[in-house]
Amino acid sequence: MLVSGLIVRKKRTIASKEIRSILINRTDRLGDAVISLPFLMELSKRFEITVLTSGYNDFILRDFLKTRVFIEEPPTFFKDVMMILGHSVHFRTPGKKTSAPEYDLYLGLTGIRGLNIFLKAKKQNLCRYYADFNLGPWNLLLDYAAPGNPVLFAKTHILDSYRQSLKKSLNLNLDVPDYVDFGSRAIKPKNLNIEEPYILVNILGFNRFRGPTPGMFAEILNQIGFAGTIVVMDELGQPNLEEFKKHIRKSEIIYLEEDYTAWELLYLSRHSLLYIGSDSGITQFLEKATNSLIFFGNGSFLAWGPYSKNDYQRKKAGGLVIGEARNSAGLVKKIIYRPVWCRPCFDIGCRTYRCISRINTGMVASEIDATLNKNLTPFR
Repeated sequence: MLVSGLIVRKKRTIASKEIRSILINRTDRLGDAVISLPFLMELSKRFEITVLTSGYNDFILRDFLKTRVFIEEPPTFFKDVMMILGHSVHFRTPGKKTSAPEYDLYLGLTGIRGLNIFLKAKKQNLCRYYADFNLGPWNLLLDYAAPGNPVLFAKTHILDSYRQSLKKSLNLNLDVPDYVDFGSRAIKPKNLNIEEPYILVNILGFNRFRGPTPGMFAEILNQIGFAGTIVVMDELGQPNLEEFKKHIRKSEIIYLEEDYTAWELLYLSRHSLLYIGSDSGITQFLEKATNSLIFFGNGSFLAWGPYSKNDYQRKKAGGLVIGEARNSAGLVKKIIYRPVWCRPCFDIGCRTYRCISRINTGMVASEIDATLNKNLTPFR
């Protein structure tokens, strides 16, 4: 599909002076929405934008931007594949235009995985112009089609992919910041007083092959020299917590076993010295508030790593690649991954999970200690 899109791709530049209002497709998962916030907020300074959301990510985006819930839940990778194949078997173009467009421009940020949203918007004649990433043969329905995909085989950060698409479609250079302060929205949890300094550790991720097992997380924390409190959180339902407790030997542990809102968790992250977690939607949200160390299992670290205008300095140690940068707010951003040929695996996984299972816990513990020794302070 994507190869065919390279053949029928339209390269027309849309006159930006004709654009006042933009409808943006951001109906996907939480992490995609959060990581695009700096781009969307900068774009909103120049245009009147409305973001198409899902019931899954609207609660975050509506606090910053005008939103319009378009679907209830973002589909899985397999459902996306079936959707694309279904449209290719029954190739239809939208019918006659029945009303005047509500918006000047449709801007797709998901590429072919958002094909159904694009076709729905096109059928309803919501926009005057349409720009997106490669939609395969449906590029014929676009006014501008970027050649690649913002994530698949990406060689750059997803925010830079958005910037490049905007440059070529509207001839607009957008300076996207690498730090946005969400602190005014953070809410202190009631009846939870944690003595500082502390670090916040999120042990979710292994069930989707994105980070260490609960036992590996425990072993990493057993080896670090941090003398303060360690605050441990898990995903809703706490499926990993009991396994983690079997392996942890440290005593200064506080477990977040109640359900906290995203804004309460943001408060905890903002007051921590360091956030440690695996690539996920909530990690993309919490890492923005403080120094962070993020594991990448099956995902693209190039596309989804913390955004920084300063280049990541990388080194190899213990079979791992460790990248580190400081963003414009002075926050340390560190990524850890093991090079494997099969990334990304779209949460499918394999029998060996070598992107995760071969992580050297001692090496990671040393990196955490080295990070904490940089005289970090909570960013408030």
